[in-house]
Amino acid sequence: MKTKLSKKTLLLEAQQQKDALKRLQGWLRNAMLLSSCAAVLAWWGLSGGGLRLACGVAGIVLAAVSVACAALIGLGIHNGRRNVDHILKAVEQA
Repeated sequence: MKTKLSKKTLLLEAQQQKDALKRLQGWLRNAMLLSSCAAVLAWWGLSGGGLRLACGVAGIVLAAVSVACAALIGLGIHNGRRNVDHILKAVEQA
C-alpha cells in the first residue's frame, strides 16, 4: 500500500538521511584510520618474535576487521546517497 507523502515530509526525510550520511563518513574515516594503524602494527609485529609476533597477528586480525567494516560502511553510504536521490526525484514529481 503506497501512501502519498507531502513535499515537506520528503524534504525533511532527505535532510535527515544526509545528516546520517555525514555521520557515516566520519565512521568510515575512523575505520580506515584504524585499518592503517593495524597494518603498521602487523608489519612491526611480524618482523619480530615472541610477544611482538603476537602483536603482529593481532594487527592482522584488527586490520582485516576494520577493512571489512570500512567496506560495509562505504556500501551503506553508497546506498544512502542513492536513496536520497530517489527521495529528491519523488519531491520533483510530487
